[in-house]
Amino acid sequence: MAEQNTARQLTSQLWAMANDLRGKMSADEFRDYILGFIFYRYLSERQEMYLEDLRNQNVIETYEGETLNDAYARQTQSDGIEAWREDISQSLGYVIDPEYTWASLIARIRDQSLRPDYFQAMFDSFRQNAELNATAEKDFREVFSDINLADSSLGNSTAARAKSLSNLAEKVDSIDFKDESGHDILGDVYEYLIAQFASNSGKKAGEFYTPHEVSRVLAKLVTYADPTSEGADVILDTNKDFSVYDPTCGSGSLLLTVQKELPGSEREGRVRFHGQELNRTTYNLARMNLMMHGVDYKYMKLRNADTLEQDWPDGVDENVLTILGRLML
Repeated sequence: MAEQNTARQLTSQLWAMANDLRGKMSADEFRDYILGFIFYRYLSERQEMYLEDLRNQNVIETYEGETLNDAYARQTQSDGIEAWREDISQSLGYVIDPEYTWASLIARIRDQSLRPDYFQAMFDSFRQNAELNATAEKDFREVFSDINLADSSLGNSTAARAKSLSNLAEKVDSIDFKDESGHDILGDVYEYLIAQFASNSGKKAGEFYTPHEVSRVLAKLVTYADPTSEGADVILDTNKDFSVYDPTCGSGSLLLTVQKELPGSEREGRVRFHGQELNRTTYNLARMNLMMHGVDYKYMKLRNADTLEQDWPDGVDENVLTILGRLML
């Protein structure tokens, strides 16, 4: 409960921050910026954890007074960036170049060396690097496409817009996404934020967010298993992989709630997530939401498509448990 309260408190801070920063922009429009920047920070810090592992293996060395990010930049210069891009992208599914890591972004903001076109170059670099891992490309391709860097609501010039985005980045950087015990609660904060934006958008909320109370009831129905019923073993046997498909997955909250209700869900790869969503912005939210809850790209397969026009693009495998299908049994 304390962890939940902390997540809610951090969400309140972020929501107040969003209201302070968004200026003339509606909360619905600003959502894409703040959620996108939080996700970029998450990806960058996850990459830094991977580099920390390499340092522990003596693959990367830090000199006295040098940060890990400094060492990463130095080694890519001496070894060549291509080899590092290949290694990191094959391990994480994506790669962020040294000059565009979250640490580099914040350092440039603080020493006032940030170029007005930096944010455009940063997201262009990420998009290009996302093509390096063919298996993961679809999971990261255009994931930041809803961040409109040319929106005049951010400012009337490239420099003014860069200033607005720099202020946002600094605010996001100031938040410690850990509870009092040191546990990472970023995923919970992110989902609370999605709920807050959904609540603020009124009748449009159902397009991308299922209220948690409703999600939990549905998830309990989906993961209920009578030991004597056919197919119960995939739910009760925690050594078996469980696949779930939501044909209108929104921001992915229902898929994640199903995972929480499933016995043995803490095992990596226990749940294979499948989802389809018509709205591109909401589809991007779903990809971010699942990954920030620790879902590896290898275990998620989401599509941006119209289920009424085209059901699961690859054909629904008989072992994939469709949420709506199970509820209608």
